[in-house]
Amino acid sequence: MKIEDSVLIVIKMVVGHQKQRQFLKTAFTAGKAGHAWIFSGPDKVGKKTAALEWASEILGFSAGEKTAHPDFLFTAPLVDGKTGKSAGEITVAQIRELIAKMALAPAGRCKTAIIDSAHLMNAEAQNCLLKTLEEPPGASLMILIAENDQRLFATVRSRCQIVRFNFLPQSEMEKLAGEIGPRSVGGETKEIAEMSFGRPGRLADFLKNPEELKKWRAAEKEFAGVISGDLAQKFVYAKKITDEEKEKAKEADARITLNEILEIWQNHFRRLLLEALNDPQRVRPLLKGSDSFKNFGAQKIAGTLKKIQTLDFELRTTNAHPRLAIENFLLNL
Repeated sequence: MKIEDSVLIVIKMVVGHQKQRQFLKTAFTAGKAGHAWIFSGPDKVGKKTAALEWASEILGFSAGEKTAHPDFLFTAPLVDGKTGKSAGEITVAQIRELIAKMALAPAGRCKTAIIDSAHLMNAEAQNCLLKTLEEPPGASLMILIAENDQRLFATVRSRCQIVRFNFLPQSEMEKLAGEIGPRSVGGETKEIAEMSFGRPGRLADFLKNPEELKKWRAAEKEFAGVISGDLAQKFVYAKKITDEEKEKAKEADARITLNEILEIWQNHFRRLLLEALNDPQRVRPLLKGSDSFKNFGAQKIAGTLKKIQTLDFELRTTNAHPRLAIENFLLNL
């Protein structure tokens, strides 16, 4: 089997999350599926794949993002046809169009709608959706996929059942990478599984495009060096990753996005935290033996990870100045 074919299988299959999948299947079979759901969890852990699988079971046909069927509706942030970039939000016009289609009588069992990246609905779009969540039209079911359900209004969350998806265990990721075949990924399945850190979608990206994996390796190595660097290095690094972000639209082959860099930071410290919990003596070598981090134990690692998560959330949801925010974070490491 070619690597491209193998990766296609990985992308399409639902990996892990057995408890959530069984819960959803049981709810549907028992006729207690409800009318509105939120699938919440980190990017690329399998939320959308699970939603499409469940929609397929409910509707009785294979549902995909581009499926053309009157009973299946899929909404996501618009993409610019010229740049290929996401508009960064779901507008009220999109939600109104979705609601109008949901109001039509289903051709089969029920209308089933998926809103991908629902956390990107703007305030007007969320308010518009609220009435439909309160008074669903006839036989209908709606699934909101969100990286962080806290970015949805409390009034929206209160009208939905929430199913949480988290990172898959390292053992499952290694098994998945191994099933593709060690030769196809250079015999580095364990490292690729570690770099993917519980995200099957990210694993699929790396297997499909080995050059992407090289970029992530280099970015993590650079960040590890900055951690133990001096103030000048940290300022130069902050300028580099934020200035590069401004140039992405001009580059045909962008190196790596700022959001991905923050994901790399989080994965780096998650692995450090696991090492600290399992073997405290291994923490310092992982940090390049920096004198500044002699007491960098599990508690401090966990605190740093939380700071990165807060920084990521602020940069995604506010108008915070990226360079200043990153400089402030690096200076307080």
